[in-house]
Amino acid sequence: MKKPLLLFAVKSAVILYFAACTSIQDYTVASSATPVVTKNAWKVNLFMDANNDHTNDFEGYTFAFNISGDLKVSRNGVDVNGNWAEDNISKRITIDLGNTDQTLVKLNDYWRISSLKNEAVDMESSNKPVTGRLLITAL
Repeated sequence: MKKPLLLFAVKSAVILYFAACTSIQDYTVASSATPVVTKNAWKVNLFMDANNDHTNDFEGYTFAFNISGDLKVSRNGVDVNGNWAEDNISKRITIDLGNTDQTLVKLNDYWRISSLKNEAVDMESSNKPVTGRLLITAL
């Protein structure tokens, strides 16, 4: 009688161990945006705020995410420096570009990553009372 119970306990422990390792992997390596966004320069392909399309406001801007947390935005030879940070567990990116450029102020937010690919990152606003969407694509 003790053997089947012991066998069941060992099998359960092994299953729980592998399930736990898989969950940890999902929250760290698989969902990390840092290796993706720091590899390329980016442009805004879609920016929606309260169901209004403001994508054209970002025409000509390029974004460079540095692994150290610096964010450099360039347009027509003018650079704006800001910061960004990733929260792997919450799957979100925080962007802070200050308040000197009224167009870039719209990006200052906590952005929840809804889709992460090497050539595109799709995000939704998670800190405003109105919904927003930001899609950046690699140049």
